[in-house]
Amino acid sequence: MEITVTQTQEWIMNALLTLMYKRKYRKITIVDIASKAHIGRRTFYRHFRNKDDILILYCNVILKDFAQKIREKDEMTLYSVSVSYFEFWNQHLDFLKLLRKSDMLYFVGDRLPEFLAYVAILVDHVLLEEIEDTMKRQDSLYYAHHFNMGGYWSITTIWMEKEQRETPEQMATIVEKIIYRKL
Repeated sequence: MEITVTQTQEWIMNALLTLMYKRKYRKITIVDIASKAHIGRRTFYRHFRNKDDILILYCNVILKDFAQKIREKDEMTLYSVSVSYFEFWNQHLDFLKLLRKSDMLYFVGDRLPEFLAYVAILVDHVLLEEIEDTMKRQDSLYYAHHFNMGGYWSITTIWMEKEQRETPEQMATIVEKIIYRKL
């Protein structure tokens, strides 16, 4: 499940992100992105079907960083994964703020279970077949996964807005207290 990004895709991703600093996502056209990336529309469509595909690829690319952070830890506990999660989003806070500016935080929030399943595969926590099986069955594990991701995402969007944000370690402690019902 390796993601390879071509030079052209990188230009297109950078063009979209640059344009998002100036305008809301919905106001940006494919022509705008192609022009900013110095490519033609046909070249754009060889690589992407639409703007959302650009953001999905960008998210998958940066999620490899998150997977790497988890791999670097000696243990995979709730605390260590939570620290890695908040370190990751702290590092990509500008991207979250771009999404917020365009009223697009839902873009990541709606896809968080899918994105984090991808990370779980990258860190060898689960196999692709296990995730596919859980998605097909949609049993209590499926609901628990979505419930947990919704909680993480909800506190992430609150945390990102704060001027004086808690450290990733402080946020991991808060998550532990929530999960272990100590709050």
